[in-house]
Amino acid sequence: MKKWIAVLAMLMALLTLSGCNLVGYDAQLDGAQVVAKVNDTEITKSDWQAFTQYLANYYQQYYAQYFGINMEMTEEDIAAYGETALEEMIRSVVLQDKIKELGYDPLGEEDAASVEEYADSMMDLYKSMIRYQNYPDLETVEEEQARLAEQTPSEATDAEADAPVATITDAQLDEMLTNDLATLGYTRDYFVQSQTSVMQEDKLYEYATADVTITDAQVQEEFDAKVAEQKESYDSDPTLYASSYSTAYYVPEGYRGVKNLLIKLNDEDIDLMDELEETLSTAQTTLDNANDQLEELRAEDTSAYDEEALNTYNEQIAALEEQAAAAQETVDQTSAALTEQTNAAFEAILPLAQEVLAKAQAGEDFDTLVATYGQDEGMNSDPAKTEGYYVCEGLEIYEQSFQDAAMALEKVGDISAELVKTSYGYHILQYATDIQAGPVELTEEIKTDISEEMLQQAKDAAYEAAVTQWVSEADVETFEKVMK
Repeated sequence: MKKWIAVLAMLMALLTLSGCNLVGYDAQLDGAQVVAKVNDTEITKSDWQAFTQYLANYYQQYYAQYFGINMEMTEEDIAAYGETALEEMIRSVVLQDKIKELGYDPLGEEDAASVEEYADSMMDLYKSMIRYQNYPDLETVEEEQARLAEQTPSEATDAEADAPVATITDAQLDEMLTNDLATLGYTRDYFVQSQTSVMQEDKLYEYATADVTITDAQVQEEFDAKVAEQKESYDSDPTLYASSYSTAYYVPEGYRGVKNLLIKLNDEDIDLMDELEETLSTAQTTLDNANDQLEELRAEDTSAYDEEALNTYNEQIAALEEQAAAAQETVDQTSAALTEQTNAAFEAILPLAQEVLAKAQAGEDFDTLVATYGQDEGMNSDPAKTEGYYVCEGLEIYEQSFQDAAMALEKVGDISAELVKTSYGYHILQYATDIQAGPVELTEEIKTDISEEMLQQAKDAAYEAAVTQWVSEADVETFEKVMK
């Protein structure tokens, strides 16, 4: 858990600067007690409690952001993070001691200059963001002067309108932005300390992993394992091969390559159809909602309603019936218009599609026809350009008409007997090749990818092992009674 080092360093620095101003003498005395001693460093109860609270808040926000779970944290819940917090703080102290031991604190001149440059760039970035947020229309005196100086005579006809109005200088604005950032906890020192911690940790990581290597034999072994894993999965369900986004190491039986020559619907017709579909969807939603409300209202028992309540009830029914009728009319009219527009759109491209189909069936080179007439951008690059799209029985990633036509082709070289219609336009398909089943070739690219993945995993493991050893070798003493 390397990510906590910079967080801990910053948190402990802030706590030191604040002097741990807890209310009351007894609270200060209690907070000053030592919960752990690591080598020559003492971890106080107040620092430990602060980091425990930080961890609790962090995970509370994490679960809310990624899982939509809003947890109400009790004191017991927060206290449950205490053991983890202490472990992380002990680890942080050990790593800081190791950084000093190896001479990474302070950083060398070149690294220190890099940190200063980083801090300046981050301050500039954050100032730009806070200015956009807090002072979007503010113009400084210098900016105003530069703008007026660039005006042409025709632009500067109104002397009164062109009179300077800015009162804030660049320096004053910079001070305002700096103060705004400071209230949010972002200062130049913050970025310096944060980046320093990151660079020191990177150097520690490099030190601990310097001798880690991956051999060709290990890469081959990992490749074979990936092949075996995919073989088990894809042989049981071949459709997983085409629908998976992971790197393919194994191809199951039953796949063919199908090249696609698409005569696409015109963009203008597609735009009109999209507009009609959006209108239809909105109207259908309105109709469904009105009908649902009507169903609920009509299910009510109105026998006990007085005259006023019954009148209100009937008015609601009437209003919803009127709304439903209007929505139904829109649905009917839009559906008819969409059908008409769709038919016209396909009629517009039919002559060209039929012409190209005749050329393909007459034996003209299919790849040349694709290059000349095809409008499927996916066919412009490999593997589709050379082998076609990978298709097998049972796939659901293509429109059904495309899938059925692709699998209806009987042998390599066959051309679809008729145009295949989908929402994209008309397709002419060619059974291009049978995809060879079995493990894919272990190319240099795959070797590199596997090697880099394994090397990163091995380095992470080596680093964690080194940290565990450093912690075990450290002089650590904990005082559990103080933590209660």
